[in-house]
Amino acid sequence: MGSLDWYDKSLREIIFQQDNDPKHKCLVHRGWYKDNGIELLPWPAQSVDIALIEHLWGHFKNRLKEYNHP
Repeated sequence: MGSLDWYDKSLREIIFQQDNDPKHKCLVHRGWYKDNGIELLPWPAQSVDIALIEHLWGHFKNRLKEYNHP
C-alpha cells in the first residue's frame, strides 16, 4: 500500500514537491507528470530548503581542518 492509498487520495488531489534538480526537469519527467495530471509545486532549482545537508557542509569542512592529518 502506498501513501496515496493510505490517505485515500488520488494523483489529481495532490501537489508534488521536488527540488527541481536538472535531472528531475528533463522532458521525460515533465511529460510523465503532465500525462498523469500531477501538479508540481514551483520550487527553485537545488534549493537548500529541501536539501538540509547543504547547511552543514561548511561546518563539516571547518571541523575537518582541525585535524593534524588527513
